[in-house]
Parts: sequence; structure tokens; C-alpha cells
Amino acid sequence: MERADPRPLYVQLADQLERAIRDGALGPGERLPSARSLAAALSTTPVTVHQAFQRLRSRGLAASRVGSGTYVAGSRPAAAASAGLAAHVSLDRREPPAALFPADVIRQIMDRILDDEGGEAFAYGDPGGDRDLKEVLSGDLVEAGFGLSGRDLVVFSGAQQALSLLFRAHLQRGDWVVVERPTYPGVLRLLQQAGARVEAVDVGPDGPDPERLAQVLDMRPVRLVYSLPVYHNPTGLCWSVECKRRVAELCAARGVVLVEDDALSGVDFGHGRPRALAACAPACRNVVYVRSFSMILMPGFRLGYCLAPRELANTLKRAKEEADLLTSGFFQRVLCRFISEGHMRRHLTLIEPYYRDLFAQATAAAAAILAPAGFTLTPGVGGPSLWGRLPEGVPGGLFGRHCIREGVGVVPGESYSLDQSTADGVGLAFSRLHPEAWEEGLRRVARAADAARREARAGQAGR
Repeated sequence: MERADPRPLYVQLADQLERAIRDGALGPGERLPSARSLAAALSTTPVTVHQAFQRLRSRGLAASRVGSGTYVAGSRPAAAASAGLAAHVSLDRREPPAALFPADVIRQIMDRILDDEGGEAFAYGDPGGDRDLKEVLSGDLVEAGFGLSGRDLVVFSGAQQALSLLFRAHLQRGDWVVVERPTYPGVLRLLQQAGARVEAVDVGPDGPDPERLAQVLDMRPVRLVYSLPVYHNPTGLCWSVECKRRVAELCAARGVVLVEDDALSGVDFGHGRPRALAACAPACRNVVYVRSFSMILMPGFRLGYCLAPRELANTLKRAKEEADLLTSGFFQRVLCRFISEGHMRRHLTLIEPYYRDLFAQATAAAAAILAPAGFTLTPGVGGPSLWGRLPEGVPGGLFGRHCIREGVGVVPGESYSLDQSTADGVGLAFSRLHPEAWEEGLRRVARAADAARREARAGQAGR
């Protein structure tokens, strides 16, 4: 592989292996070298090799056998690829591919913890979180520019639990909450469960309009503002630093809790590493910072944390203890060592090029396939998904039904608001897919929109 080649290393490796397969140097059923041994031979990383293998699998050139390895597929790879794509393409799952998970490092850390602690590794611990992990996380926050005075950190079983318990602890039925439009569907469900009333403010290229937000805060007795300032879900937009500071100041002046939900700050998608809102406005003590590790580490790890004003943090600790006593102390110690031993920094260095290349390829493909079909795409700057508006004359309900018929999963626009104001949109996630599968999924989306438009026109003509 050539470092000077502009193509990603995993693409170069996959292309070389494909040539070997098509030339007969690697025959049907032949086992490929393990990711670790091939990475060592090529002076690259196992992640690069896993990505190359996945590219071969998506083309029908290779197949994996659980516990055995990756093998060259049978004698008709093109047919296999076609058959694989004909079933279903999921553009509705915002999660990293398993090939990026640092499973080998995690296994080694787990073994060392068990050697050191034995059964004590699974004993009860502090409901608020493992002390050593909290010290490590606090150190990283200080380094990133966060203000910790008067605040405490609480560990949760994922950011979703942190948000759920925060809403239950801080809100009463009928309280007003401001969100962006569109926004993360999962948080809308939590707010509905909490009985909150929701007001939405449109998100723009630099974030929500602070003046519009000020109007809403003056018009409603708002109790909480929920925000996604970094790689917003689903648009991929990042708030400007000025917007982050202005929104924080507006909420602080009115005594409104400002929740920042952060899954990807610190990851560079090609425009620099954006800073969290809480780091841009460290003096604003009303900011509650919720951090997830699902996109930068492993979603099944179910670890996240919340940095909140001390009084609210104490309330959250009690709510956490009542909910499930505590988050797994064993996994907390694994994460603590993963960060403190420098593995997290190295891991981020490895996944950044993958995410950056994937985002560039995904946005280029969407512009080439969906824009000519009449979709209006929001020009995001990073993240694992895209947001688009349906072509004119395409009803959201019909579009969804035709997506099912085409065998493509999408997130319907109506999921991103509570008032149907985003029903003409669609969320499309690409983080788990290789370019070929993503492009095939986009073609199916375009066909679904065309079929929905034609059906809608036929229905109007028949009236």
C-alpha cells in the first residue's frame, strides 16, 4: 500500500485483495489471513484490515464465519453481491461499525482487571460512579476548557439514561421545554413520557437563532432547553462559538437549565475539532453536559456521564440509585484504564480518518443521487447521518411505504418533531455502511420518492 496514494488505506488493501481473487491467486473458499497478522505484515492497524474485509464482503467477494475467520466467496462474487444488496439496506441506524470496536484492547484490560481484583471487580460501588473514572473524566474536561467549580459528575448506563433521569428529576408535567427543529427522536419520546410541553426553534447553519430563542424564553415559562450543538442529530451541523455562548448566556440570565447532548465533540470530520458548548461558556453554571461514548467507542458498552450543578447532580445520584443502584463497576474500571492508559486518544486517532472519509463519500453520493431526484439536503459538516427534505409533491406517508417496498430503511421526518412540522424530511444514516451499500440505499430512496410522487398524482387525478 502506498501512503502517497490519496485513497484510504483500507480501499487500497481491498482493491489489492480483489485483484488477487479475480486473478485466481486467492481461490474460492480460501481463508484470508487474520486481521492482526495481516496488519502486522503491512505495518497498518487491524481496523484498516477489518474495513478492507468489510468492503470485500459488501461486494460479495468474501464471507465471514463466526469463530473461524474471513474466506474468499464462491465462484460467482458478482451474483452474491447482487443478492446481498437485494434484501434490505438499513439507512436508519446511527452507530459505528463493529470493525472499529477496540475489542482486543478491551479484552486485555478486562483480563488485567480480573487478575488484579478477582471477584471484587463485580462488587457494588458508588451509585454516582467509580471514583477513579470520575477523576480521569474530570481531568479530560478541565483540559478541554470546562469549568468544574460547583459541579459534580455522575456516571450513567449510557447518555439515554442520563437524559431520562434528568427529565424525571427536573421536570414536572406541563413544564415547557425548548428543543431544536429537527431534533433527536429519542429525546422527544422521553419528554413525552415526562409530560413536558415542547416548543421548537429551527436550527440553522450556525445553530438556532438566539433572537428567536430569546422570544420563546420570554413568551413561555421555559424550564429546560435541550441542545445538540456539535454534529447535530440529524443535520450534522455545528453551532458557531458565538451561538453557543449567546444561547448559554440567554439561558443563564433567565435561570433556565441548558442541556448539551454530546456524542462526537473532539472528532475532526475535516473542519477541525469542534468544542463542546460547555467548554465555550465555562462560566455559565446552568449548563448540564451529557456525554455519550456510543459513537466514539462502542454503543453496547452503555456508559455515559453527566456534568451538572452540584445540587442537581445530587438529585441525579439519588434518581440513579433508585433506578438501578449503579452502572456496572467492572465496565467503569475498564473505561477508566482505557482512557488513563492512552488507548482512547489512540483510538480516536484511528477512527477519525475512517469517519472523515466516510462522511465525504456519503455526502458526495447523496448529492449525486438524491439532489437530481429533487431532494434538498442540509449541508452538514460531520456526524453519522444526513438530513434531507423530500421532493415537492412527495407525501411523507406514501414515501415511507414505498421505502419498505424498495427494501430500504430510513428514519421518517415526522420522528424529528412532535407537531408534524418535519414530516417532509428524512433522516439517512451511513456510519455502518460501505460506500457501495450506501449508494444502493440512496438509489432505492430516490426510486421510493419517485413512486410516491406518481401515486400521489394518480390519486389527485382520480378525484
